[in-house]
Amino acid sequence: MNVSENLKLQIVGQSMTDRVYDAILAMILKLEIRPCEKLSEVQLSKKLGVSRTPVREAFLRLENLGLLDIVPQRGTIVAPMRAAEFRKSQFMREAFELALVRRAVELEDNTELCKALDRELRLQSVHSELKDENAFFESDEAFHAAIAVHCGLADIWPEVQRVKMHMDRFRYAIRSQRETPTILEQHRNIAEAICKRDEAAALSAMTLHLRRANHLIADAAKEHPEYFEL
Repeated sequence: MNVSENLKLQIVGQSMTDRVYDAILAMILKLEIRPCEKLSEVQLSKKLGVSRTPVREAFLRLENLGLLDIVPQRGTIVAPMRAAEFRKSQFMREAFELALVRRAVELEDNTELCKALDRELRLQSVHSELKDENAFFESDEAFHAAIAVHCGLADIWPEVQRVKMHMDRFRYAIRSQRETPTILEQHRNIAEAICKRDEAAALSAMTLHLRRANHLIADAAKEHPEYFEL
């Protein structure tokens, strides 16, 4: 298991269970813990520097999200990436984000939103040129979050993050095939349409962007068939 040394946990304004949950969730989404890998409460508690109780509680929460399979006689297994979960995740994310696009187009004053989107586009351009996919991914998240924040719906973004978990997991699996220049161009089209208040173009651009991963899944499954349940 590839777990960074800095994952030793301390309580800082958050319960230990929540911090353990967040750490294990991040490892699963980023494929630091591989699909179908067996997990050990004892091993993870030692890696994270915590007792077994918060690890056990985190396992139950992650099972409810469909990210872990707790199987009698076999133990706790990281769930394979399931196409059905991806489709559900994408459907819900699309519903949220298209609604946010409509709200963004209707803003009385979109100056600050357009500035925020332009800032992320500039960052993404640099990260793309440097081939820094981690930094590009963070700015990608910030780009989408900015739409919710500047629409006065910052509390919606954690819900979007929750429903898109399975999409994110698939996205990390196809990272080697991600074309950051293409994603950047799609972001530019989204931002331009929103800032011009062209609702039809903005909705079309966002839909195209959110459905981009569909045609890459089959290729990713061929590369790592052991990760997928299609």
